[in-house]
This record gives sequence, C-alpha cells and structure tokens, in this order.
Amino acid sequence: MRDGHHALAKAAFLIIVAACLVSAGYSGDTSPGDAGQAAEPLMGTAWNLVGYRADNGSVVAPLPGKEPSVIFGGDGTLSVSAGCNLYSTSYRIDGSRIMVEPATAAGTHPAVEQDIARQESRYWELLLAAASYRVEGNRLVITGLSGQDLLAFSRAGEPADVPLLAME
Repeated sequence: MRDGHHALAKAAFLIIVAACLVSAGYSGDTSPGDAGQAAEPLMGTAWNLVGYRADNGSVVAPLPGKEPSVIFGGDGTLSVSAGCNLYSTSYRIDGSRIMVEPATAAGTHPAVEQDIARQESRYWELLLAAASYRVEGNRLVITGLSGQDLLAFSRAGEPADVPLLAME
C-alpha cells in the first residue's frame, strides 16, 4: 500500500512539473513588435491624426481643418479621410502587427491644394509602411519596420491638442 501512495505522489509531482514547464514556454518575450502580444483591438474604432513623420524625419501636425482620420471597420475595411479625399482599403492585424493594403479612392476632389496633396501623399506612404501599432490610453501610434513612430492619432472625439512631443 505504501508503494501505491509513493507512485501516486510521483505521478502528481511529474504532472505539476510538466504543467510548470508548459506554462513557462508561454511566458516568453512579448515586446511591442511581437505578433503574439495581445494588443488592444482596433476593430470598430475611429482615430484622428495628430502628428506624422515628415520626409525630413521631424514630427509635424496635420494641416488645420484638414486632419486625416481613419476608421477600422469590423470587416477588415479601413475607411480613411486623408485631409481632402476619401479612401477605402483593407487592413490585417496579427497581435500588434498591422498591414494596410494600397487604397482605392472612394471620392476625390480634382483640384486639391498643393499642401493638402503633399500631406495626403505622405500620410498614405506612412500608412502603407505600417508594421506595428500600440494604443496608449486615447492615443494610437503606428510604427514602421525600424520601430520608428510614423503616425500618431487620438481617439475620435478626443481633443486635437494631444502633445506631439511623445513621438521620438
């Protein structure tokens, strides 16, 4: 009888050790670029652009009154107002990784001012370069493959005076 309890204790110990080893295997690195990391879902959210990386590397605010916005639809559709023109495209998210497909125009204005056209062009260039994202409270930051912040948004309805200094 004593050997039966000993065997049962050994089996219980081995099960506990196996469970610990299995759970330790799932506690690996979850850095921001890790696709396995649980990121806040973007589906069904709307955001207003508050800052973007200019060609020269500086962070600039969008043109007043022509701030781009984005809506992440539940069906994988991205609806974008780029400051003047409207676009629709698709997006995919895997953990904290994001990929935006090239867009098709939903409605365009034939005579767009040069400053707005430059902003739209840069905005789309950065959206297409998106590699990952993070949500910090009411702020969405999209980063490129190098890890550099490319675009910063505030939740739709939030004040437009979100500080740009947080982008490095």
